[in-house]
Amino acid sequence: MKKFIFAAALFLVSLCFADNLSAGNFGVTGGANFCTPDLKAANTRTLVQWNAGISYKFNLPLGFQLHPAVIYNDKTASAGSAPIDLSVGYLEFMASVQWGVDLILFRPYLEVSPFVGYGVNSRGDVAAMFKSTDRMEYGVGLGGGLQIWRFQVDARYNFTFADFTGLNVESVKGADFNGVSLSLTYFFGNKKK
Repeated sequence: MKKFIFAAALFLVSLCFADNLSAGNFGVTGGANFCTPDLKAANTRTLVQWNAGISYKFNLPLGFQLHPAVIYNDKTASAGSAPIDLSVGYLEFMASVQWGVDLILFRPYLEVSPFVGYGVNSRGDVAAMFKSTDRMEYGVGLGGGLQIWRFQVDARYNFTFADFTGLNVESVKGADFNGVSLSLTYFFGNKKK
């Protein structure tokens, strides 16, 4: 319960950084998650997962932007470079902070994205065991991207700190949900820029 209160407080604090709600744009996002760089070790079912959600963009001074988002993120666990037959769907709150230079036609940026999530479903060989463990996860994503008009394309490496110690299964020892996320976001327009 404390983690949910912390997530709600983090969301409310993120809203305080904008002058008002018309200072930004509402957007939708979607993309793909990759759990391993070793394509030979992966099978087609666990190689690529997906993410989708909603976001809001707050424009801040000095080239900064704040992007609180609620995302459904489907992730595959991996141990070393090999994926495990365990996919978990997380409902995540992410508060990305971006810094970039506006070059009129486009805006390249770097981002730091702390997140907290809750596992809402799971699939795979150890999925039944996963339901009885702590489903909370948190972590940080580091990456960058390019904004062109109302579109943002970004690539981010997510360091996820999910706890698998309650599973007591040898195949998940040392496993994590780290991986690369590629996303496309479309921001709807507003009257005030």
